[in-house]
Amino acid sequence: MKQLLLVGIFNLLLWKISAQVNTYTEDINNFRSQNWIGLIKDPRTTLVAGDSIYLAYFPIKEKNKVYCKVELLDGQESFDMPTYSGQLKSFRKYARLAFVWRGKNLHLFAYQSFQLITNPVYKDYLFIPFKDLTSGKQTYSGGRYIDIKMGQIQNGTMILDLNQVYNPWCAYSDGYNCPIPPSENNLLVKLKCGEKMFRKKH
Repeated sequence: MKQLLLVGIFNLLLWKISAQVNTYTEDINNFRSQNWIGLIKDPRTTLVAGDSIYLAYFPIKEKNKVYCKVELLDGQESFDMPTYSGQLKSFRKYARLAFVWRGKNLHLFAYQSFQLITNPVYKDYLFIPFKDLTSGKQTYSGGRYIDIKMGQIQNGTMILDLNQVYNPWCAYSDGYNCPIPPSENNLLVKLKCGEKMFRKKH
């Protein structure tokens, strides 16, 4: 009887773990789908829904969620971040995120957009553009992005989910003002997570 009870408990735990993994995978896939839907609904795009066959991603892995020590950067002045269209966008450096990736100590800077500060939906968003050693090979040559919210930072720490790394819209078609990642966010490692290079040329 005890053996049957233990087997039942073990199977229940396995089921719960499996359900959590499946739900997390669904959440990431939904996040990616929403990015794509936003792009094809944009009036400037030349893409259609069927072009989703050209999307590619690295596998979703739990180990791509990294623990970060966060240093908030007070007193930072605004600066203009250039875009690939030649326009400028105003940001300020908000935080430095330090983490370990495959045994290497890395850091990324998160920036606050002055364009979004007055938008109640996005006012707490922080923007992390970066390049790594996959850029121009497995991933878009212009770099990739990840967004976080200020509320994710708790007591100087946060979990950065690199499965949510996505391409700027410039990776899919022309006509967008995509910020160029500052050189301070160039990583000398291969960040094999998130979105890969879009496989349709433009």
